[in-house]
Amino acid sequence: MQKLFFMLIVLSLSTLNGSVFLSETEIKQIYKTYVKPNDTNEYGNRYISLPLEKNIRKWKWEGKDFPRVIALLEFERFVKEYNLTSKKGLAFNEIDPEWEILPHQEIVSIQYKDNPEIYDLHIINLDEKNFDFVMVNQTIEHIYDPITCLKNICKHMKKGGILYFNVPAMSVPHEVPFHFYTGITPTGVGALVRAAGFKILSIGQWGNLEYINKLLRTHGWYDYRHFKKFENQMDNPVITWVFAQKD
Repeated sequence: MQKLFFMLIVLSLSTLNGSVFLSETEIKQIYKTYVKPNDTNEYGNRYISLPLEKNIRKWKWEGKDFPRVIALLEFERFVKEYNLTSKKGLAFNEIDPEWEILPHQEIVSIQYKDNPEIYDLHIINLDEKNFDFVMVNQTIEHIYDPITCLKNICKHMKKGGILYFNVPAMSVPHEVPFHFYTGITPTGVGALVRAAGFKILSIGQWGNLEYINKLLRTHGWYDYRHFKKFENQMDNPVITWVFAQKD
């Protein structure tokens, strides 16, 4: 009965709060197309030798949660590969270090705490609707209806605009009670952006048992100096990210 109930939900094409459920076939396709291809030796061993020579920006790696460093390095790879630029970007909650890497002309920064009644992503409706790059890192796990929020973000973007965000694939409770998800899988971030109407460009992930053991044992976030191993174990993700595009 439980399995049947799950199948009925997944396969449903009806809407709930304006959100369309993806079919089982669509979910499998996200995994096959954007997640499974990363399961290679090159991807897993890409940062075994950590490129410390890249730690030259204002946002220093020391004192920063190590998975965010990997996400930043992968962001840089993607930006260079696709020659991404931004004329008008939108940043939520803070000016993330990724903006140091992405060539841009203007950034509008929205701080939720400045005015929650206006800047809550569940209801946000800014006058400007022409952003070509939107970044909302380490935030989706702190909202109770991610698809509605992503739909609202999409409304503020110009056609062809790029959305990027990274989230924990594994985490511990923090900012309680405003922490709704302890982790979102790589396939999960793909499903979220697709359900919100975006086209997936790329999904990435990083994690290993050494980091997970330290996280769960101490409930703390540590920088690269606290770890011996930097390999990426596909079965143990702790951070995932997605690049998506508004059609």
